[in-house]
Amino acid sequence: MKALFFTFALLVALVNSAAAQMNDWRAERAVSSAPPAEMIDNLTRQMANKLHLNEGQYVQLRAVNEIKLTAIEEIEWQYTDVIKRNAKLNELEGQYEAECSRILTPTQLSLYHSEFLHDAKPSNVSSKENGVG
Repeated sequence: MKALFFTFALLVALVNSAAAQMNDWRAERAVSSAPPAEMIDNLTRQMANKLHLNEGQYVQLRAVNEIKLTAIEEIEWQYTDVIKRNAKLNELEGQYEAECSRILTPTQLSLYHSEFLHDAKPSNVSSKENGVG
């Protein structure tokens, strides 16, 4: 009976110790995972200037940008494998574009694709480069 009691007490102590360590980890991640407000504001302001957003669109897009930048930092921290990280970032970009298409007008969305996504797409390679033969 004593052995059972001491085993149970040891188990409870280990569980409490692990829970305390997880709380420390969560507290540490909560502070460092949020992107700086200046970065969110700069990105949203740049988009507002190029896309001619109204005030409601600005507020909605700022919230979406904050979520996107936070998710990017989380993905980069969580995934060390480049293939998985790129897959998650591509998935996030698809979700972001879907949210932008919900917020922006068709004209603004066209401007967004021409202004902000032209760098993300690979450039065309000359037909003589990387060819066989």
